Order: sequence, then C-alpha cells, then structure tokens
Amino acid sequence: MQNQNVKPQTTLGMNADVIIVGGGLAGGLTALRFSQKHPDKKVLLLERGTRLGGNHTWFFFDTSISNNENWLESLISKSWAENEVRFPKISRISASQSHCIRSDDFHKQLTLKLGRNVRLNCETRRITDCEVETTSGEILRAPLIIDASGISPSEQTNRTFAGAPCGWSKSLGFDLRLKKPHGLDRPLIVDAVVPQMDGYRYFSCLPLDEKRIFIAEHFLSASPDLNHERISRSIRAYAERAGWEIESIERTEEEKMPLPLYDLSFDQKNETVIEFDSEDFIDQSPVSISTGAGWFHSSTSDSLPDSVRIADFICSLSQHRTGPVRAEMRKFRDEWADQQRFFRLLNRLIFRAVEPSLRYQVFERFFGQRDDLIERYFAGTSLRTDRPKILGAKRPVRPGRLTQRWAEETP
Repeated sequence: MQNQNVKPQTTLGMNADVIIVGGGLAGGLTALRFSQKHPDKKVLLLERGTRLGGNHTWFFFDTSISNNENWLESLISKSWAENEVRFPKISRISASQSHCIRSDDFHKQLTLKLGRNVRLNCETRRITDCEVETTSGEILRAPLIIDASGISPSEQTNRTFAGAPCGWSKSLGFDLRLKKPHGLDRPLIVDAVVPQMDGYRYFSCLPLDEKRIFIAEHFLSASPDLNHERISRSIRAYAERAGWEIESIERTEEEKMPLPLYDLSFDQKNETVIEFDSEDFIDQSPVSISTGAGWFHSSTSDSLPDSVRIADFICSLSQHRTGPVRAEMRKFRDEWADQQRFFRLLNRLIFRAVEPSLRYQVFERFFGQRDDLIERYFAGTSLRTDRPKILGAKRPVRPGRLTQRWAEETP
C-alpha cells in the first residue's frame, strides 16, 4: 500500500512531475486521478480563468463512469434513480441511474484536493513536450506535459471544427428558484413536445432540490448562434406552462459545441512519426486531451465519458513522460476514432439528409430503444449490433439530391 503521507519528489530541475494546461473537465479529472493513483507525484494544474470547470452542468448515465473504483464520487452534485423523456408519440420513464456534476462543486472539490498545485489566472503562450511558458514569462518544466485547453472561440466564429463543416449542439439554461416546490423527482432529460425550430429543439429539467431546478433549451442546429432574448422568454414560458412560479434566476449557463460530420484531421495517421521503444522522438508537442483536439462524443457533444476514460488510461501507464504517453495515446485514439466514425455518420444523416423540422423523429425512435443501448450510446461505447437500431429502419429523410449525397458519403 502506498504511503499517503509521502511528500512529492519531482525530477531534478523540474517544477512538477506532471503539468496540465487547462482546468476544464478533461484537465481537472486527469489531475484528480493522478492525485489519487500517484500521490507521490506533484501535479500542477494551470487554468487561465478564475475558477476550474468554467460554468457548466455535466449530466451523464452511470454506465459512463462504471469501473471498480467510483473515483468521481466526491465531484457528483446530484444523482437520480430514474429519468424521463417526452416526444409527440412516446413518453417513457427509464430506470437508468444518472448523475450530474456542477462546476461549483467541481471547482470546490478540486481546489480542496489539489491545494496550491492549482494556479488560477495563469495564461500560457507556449506549450511543448517538456515545458510551459506563461504570458508573464515564467518557464515551468515537467517530464509530462498535457494540453487540456479546450476548443478555441475562433471555431465558433468560423462555424467550422478542425477546418471542416459541422453541425452544432447549443443550449441556454437557467438555475431557477421557485416560489413553491416543483414536484419533479427525476430528470426530464428530453421534452421535445414543443414546436420545432432551428433544427431539433427540446427542453431538459434537472431538479436540484425541492424549489430549485435547472431548465435548459437545446438545439441541434446548422449554426452556433443563440437568440438569448427569445430563449429567455421561452424558458420562462415553459416554466409557467408547467405551473412553476419563478422567484429568481440564480445562474445562466450557455453551451455551444460542434458536431463533426466527417473524420477529423486529428485522427489521420502521421506517416512521418518515428517511434523507438514506443517513444516518439520527433514530435515536440504536449499530450493533447482537449475538446479542441476532438476528444468528445461526436453526436452528443458530451466530453465527460471520454475525459474519464482518458484520465484512467494515462494514470494506468507505467511511464509518465510526454513521449511514451503520446505514443500510447495514439493507439488509444485509433480504437476511439473507429467508434466516432459511426457517430459522425449519424451526424451526416441528421444534418444532411433529414428535414430540420423532422429531426426530432430520429431521436423519438432512438429513445424507444432498450435502456442498455441508449446508455451505451451516451457513453460512447455503442456495439456494432447497436448501429442499425440507432440509424433506424425508416428515416424522415429529404427526397432527392441531399439524400443521394448522404448515401454517397456513407459506406
């Protein structure tokens, strides 16, 4: 058994054993996992903002984190034994265990566990395989450098991801304090019994306590644009229709994530890479685990399942130096990318072949499937036998040229 009181010993001339740039979900979870699995190693977590985790609510099913160690337990803000979906033709309650992590709890727990090894308001200008330079000119060195810096805002401005066309998953949500108890004892993860606009549109409701609820309006759309004024009115009207009288809006949360339609440049084989004893001696870049490098579910835009798996994988390796870890991550990504190709095919169906006002029908049929298939899909671990069922035997596709184009792009 490892001695929990062992003081971290770093390599001579190094500031830490591991430096992680980016204190979002991926960076924070990897730092947490290192502190649990390797308490003798010093992990330095650099975040350019004022808090870890930004301003987010991560909802996920239990199967996304299932392993022998429930190492996320301290971060979980709320758990539920059931969840509900509503569509025009189906409404069902599922017994799937689900959870959410709120950024407030994420920040609180990580700063508590990592202490002085968290640096906030720390912006970087250069990251290599062995050092990080901050905008203040400080040079920080470590044998393992990990880039978890996230998606660049320029991607939203250009309306592309990795230089290629994409769809968008976007939402605006409010933490609402109500005057009376809402009476909701399970998450309503999809309520699509609403007029369809701007692509596929639905609401979600997460009960936080008896008088507090998080309501978000979601879209699968061709653009990342959000009409804040209209959506704000829409969320208020939705709460009123449910019979909930709003006392105050405590927090606002916005999300915009690309949904890639094609294989990403990150997943292409680099034939110039030379490895010796599983170490890459040419590439001087850090190990990238960021959403900016495509590490998220291509169809749902969720990053938590991948972030959990990546943190577990890196911390299980015998060597914690950038070269060996980068080489192992390439192998890890090959298997991951095969799964994502199917999700991108599904994106092409949704965005290229289905009439926007009928996109909800794809998801209506999907949520009519068995719970285990739905859970595997959200966890990013769909089986090959799941894929025909997810695509569906009948599709509300557009006739003519767009359907033919989708078919030509699809094996």
